[in-house]
Amino acid sequence: MTVRETIAAMLSYLRTEQRAIPYAGGPDFEDPLPDALAACNAALQQMAALGPLFAAKQQRSAYFRAPAPVAVSGLSHGAYSVTGSFPAWAAGCWVDLPGDPAMNRILTLSGSTATLQFPHLSSTTSGTATVHVDTVELDPDIITVLEPVRFRGSRRSLAAASSREELAGSSCGEPRYFIESAITRDTVRLRMMISGYVSTDTVLEFQARTAPRTLTRADVYNDDPAHTDPGVALPVPANFVESIFLPLALDAFFAKPTITNYDIPSLRNQDAPALIRQQAQTALVLLERMRPQGRKPTGLWPAWSAGRY
Repeated sequence: MTVRETIAAMLSYLRTEQRAIPYAGGPDFEDPLPDALAACNAALQQMAALGPLFAAKQQRSAYFRAPAPVAVSGLSHGAYSVTGSFPAWAAGCWVDLPGDPAMNRILTLSGSTATLQFPHLSSTTSGTATVHVDTVELDPDIITVLEPVRFRGSRRSLAAASSREELAGSSCGEPRYFIESAITRDTVRLRMMISGYVSTDTVLEFQARTAPRTLTRADVYNDDPAHTDPGVALPVPANFVESIFLPLALDAFFAKPTITNYDIPSLRNQDAPALIRQQAQTALVLLERMRPQGRKPTGLWPAWSAGRY
């Protein structure tokens, strides 16, 4: 099923003026496509977060690079920023600034300016800094990191720390990892931290629950004069579309105030939202129970007899 076919099925609940793709309704109606796309994306996120792992689990890795020198300038005593040609992966990592008796940490990067966690405690204004990597920003579609987390090619797993403090306290013992959320001005990303920083290029492998990509108008129709269907497949297994995805997407769609405006009766059937809400609740129950690889509440055990061991 393509994205356009999905949107067409959702818009079929509306009056003729709002069902056309692309929108061709009169001035009394609004284009429903943005609301329909938002509802589809909400349903996809629900399925990714609540659904069985086999539908959203992928193999991923984190690349911890060897220490890297960076020429810096613009330092001043007590400043919380420094200028330099920092690589994008340096965000969140330790940095040894020239003249400072202790290492600092790069919180965020904006162009050539790095924001620091601690004030620079030196009068040195320029020189060579060294970035020590103990933090890696994970792919934006990762929702949750799943254990085991291992060094690449190793069967030994790293234990998870529950906080930064616990991670710091284990720096002299067995290596551990910690996952934190990093909030910047325009996005929120997960970062993986390890106890201590690496001295050589190091890769950790793990599995992760991942989110599907975001659907856009370009997935529904092309900008050619005919506005043809680009044929983008809906990122949902075929047997989940009718039973789970569409009820969830329609429920979110009908919750939009522009769709349920009864001053302008845009729905062909005013009773449809109530029916869809019931179907969505059933779909959620079905989704949460679809865990064939999870732990079952009951199980079968082999019989034991006194005459057999």
